[in-house]
Formats: sequence, C-alpha cells, structure tokens
Amino acid sequence: MRRTKEIAMEVKIVELQKQMNNCQEEKKILATLIETQNNLVRHVNETLTNQTKLLEQEKNQTEQLIHNISRENNNRKNLTSNVTVIERDFFNYMAVSLQKTPYPGVDNYTRYAVARLGLLSLTGIEPLKPEYGPVINNVTSLRYPIAVPACQQTSANRTINQKQQSVFFAVISATGNFDKRNGIRQTWRTHLSNASYHNSSMVVAGFAFILGLTGSNETQIKIEEENKTHGDLIQIEMADFYRNLSLKVAGLFNWLYRHCHQRFDFLFKVDDDVYVNIRNLAQFVRFHNRSIQSIYGTSAGNLFPARDGKWDMSVEEWPWNDYPRYFYGNGVLFPGETILPFLAAFQTTPFHPIDDLYFSGICTEKAGVKIRWSTYRTSVFAYGLHAIPHPCDVRLTISWLTESGTHMNNSHLATEDFYHNRTQCVVAGSNGTNTTVDHNEPVHFYFE
Repeated sequence: MRRTKEIAMEVKIVELQKQMNNCQEEKKILATLIETQNNLVRHVNETLTNQTKLLEQEKNQTEQLIHNISRENNNRKNLTSNVTVIERDFFNYMAVSLQKTPYPGVDNYTRYAVARLGLLSLTGIEPLKPEYGPVINNVTSLRYPIAVPACQQTSANRTINQKQQSVFFAVISATGNFDKRNGIRQTWRTHLSNASYHNSSMVVAGFAFILGLTGSNETQIKIEEENKTHGDLIQIEMADFYRNLSLKVAGLFNWLYRHCHQRFDFLFKVDDDVYVNIRNLAQFVRFHNRSIQSIYGTSAGNLFPARDGKWDMSVEEWPWNDYPRYFYGNGVLFPGETILPFLAAFQTTPFHPIDDLYFSGICTEKAGVKIRWSTYRTSVFAYGLHAIPHPCDVRLTISWLTESGTHMNNSHLATEDFYHNRTQCVVAGSNGTNTTVDHNEPVHFYFE
C-alpha cells in the first residue's frame, strides 16, 4: 500500500513538472509577443510622427498655394470685372437700340449673344474651319455612352446606272419616349427593308434614335435594355430637355462627322412623332445631288418671335422683331456634304433655345448653306394631315406630324393602302372631269 502511494506521488510530481515547463514556455512566448508588439508600436509611432511632419509640410504648401491662387483670382476678377462692365454696357445699349429692328445676320447675332452671355473663346480646341471665327461651343468633345456602329462605305460598289443614294436616318427622341420609338419600329421603319418601297434606289447608311442623358436611374436601365434589344440608340452625354435641343443636334452632327463622314449621301433628321413615307423619300434622293450646299424642308409659318407660350422668347434673348427664314425642324434633309460646315458653325455660333431656328435660320448663313423649302403642294414635312391621311396627301408628302400612336398607325395603313392600290388619289381636271393618279407614277418635289 505504501509503495502504491509513493508511485502515485511520483507521477503527480512528474505531471507538475510538465505543467511548470509548459508555463515557462508560454511565458517565453508571451514575452516574445510583447517585445514584438512593443517594436510594432514603436514603428507605428515613428511612422505616425513622420506622416504628421509630412502632413504639416503639405498643409503649409497647400495654404501657400491657396494664397497664390486667391491672389491670382483677385487679379483675374478685377480684369474680368472691367471686361464684363464693358460688355454689359455694350449689351444694354444694343438691347435697347435693337428692339423693333430686323434680324441683322449671324455675325451680329453672335456679337450680341456673346455680350449678353459673357461668352469667352475656348482655347486648346481645334476649330474645324478657322475662317468661321473663334470656338465658343465645345461640341467636338461630346461623348456617347451608347451608340450604333459606325457607317459602312455604302457607295463603293455603286454605279451611275443604279443611281443609288445612301441615307442616314436620325430620329430625335426624348429619353422617356419608349412607346414612340417602338411605334416607329413597327411602322415606317419596316419599309426600309422592303424593296418595293424604295425600288432599290436608296441604301440605308444607318438608323438611330438620338437621346440625351436622363436623371432617372430607372429610365437609364430601361434605355440600356432597349438598346440591347434593338441596337438603334445613340445617347449623347448631355442633359436632355427641350431648350437644350440645339446642343443635341450639334451632338448628332459631331457623331456623324466622327463615325460616318462622307459615307452617306443624305441625312434625314426627323422627330419621334413623325411618319416617313419611304417611297417618296427614295424618289427625292434619287433625283437630288448630295454635293449641293442646300438643305431641304418646309418653311416655318411664323417668322416673328412669340413673347409668351411654349416658344416664349424674351426681348433680352431676341430683341429683333423678326426671325430669319427657317424650317420646321421636325423633318429636314441634309446632303452629306453639309455635315462638316454645319458642325463648324455650331462650334462658333452661340446656341439658341429654338433648335429649328438655330440650325436652319442662323447657322445656315455661317455654314454657307442655302435653305430650299417645299412648294406646289409637294412637301418634305407637313402639319395637319387627317387622322387617316388622304391618298393624295400620302402621294405628295415625304413626312408628316402625327398627333398620337393611333395617328402613326393610321398613317402606316394609309401609306400601304395607297401603294398597294387599295385606295386612290383622285384629282379634278381642268375640264371638270376627275382623274385617278397612278400610284406608281414618280413624284417630282418642288423647292424654292
């Protein structure tokens, strides 16, 4: 019994010795960790001290830089203030003296708008045509988050006998107008792939709906999904609102110049509430020269500035008592050769909130482009067609305004009915008899 107790005691002593050894090992490890932590703390403290010194130096340098910038800004402010006073005095004088006088031309419009808005010429931007004057609108650096592919060379294999002309279709659309875009896809755009509507005399160089940016994430997501489905959107990096349409047109021309320059014969710019008669468009481009420095459209009816309503134009914005002759911008045909001179004019001419007036009334003078408006009942663009367009209107019109989705669909049906001879254009003859016009007879479009 005694021996058993001794053995148990020895075992316990051995266990205690092991535990003591383990404690000593743990103590050494803990001491090492503490030393490492102390070294780390010392390193961090040294680093923080160095960073504090650097930040203090940067603070002093920044304060000095701010002081220098402030001093330069004060100098510039004094200089700009003097210039602004001179410009404002000139503007005040001009604003009073120009009232009730006729529009004086693009050069005087530019001087007036520059003085009114305090515009400065932009440096570091290459002017497309230096002879047009200093650059005041940076339109050539616009970006495009969404875009269609660049135009392909459509005229490489074209022969004179074929008389094929290429057309780029640009449909100006607001970001939220999904239904209007789908309405066009389901109506007149289907005729672009149907040879019976253009007799193979017209080639489609490209087609795109032109949008700006939206402030709604939900709308932007829908736009991106729409483009994945259809692939026919060009989105310009600019705010999309009504009085910014002139910039949208400039953005369109810049994209065309960069990606389609000299690769199409005509641009047809229309709005998303316009129906296009592809048969008549093909007739037009077949018999008109792309190199002539003219644009084709319908003359706007009111050449006097409205002082209230949707197209309200304050006396300060437009002091003159009339507008230059300009087009309804809902449907306008541009020869491809006019893209560059127009873009150069947009660079150098202050924007105007009425885009129709801006590009077709003001910038045409700067670009050296004539406007030729429809006459003799034929029309590039028409207002006021019936809810179901009359066959004779269909026959004589290239495009027209639609008041609703139903009007767009009715226009499509009326066009198909006429060219399939299900409806007829009947005109009264000089002898009092009626004559039915052959729906296949080519239409000659007249312009002044």
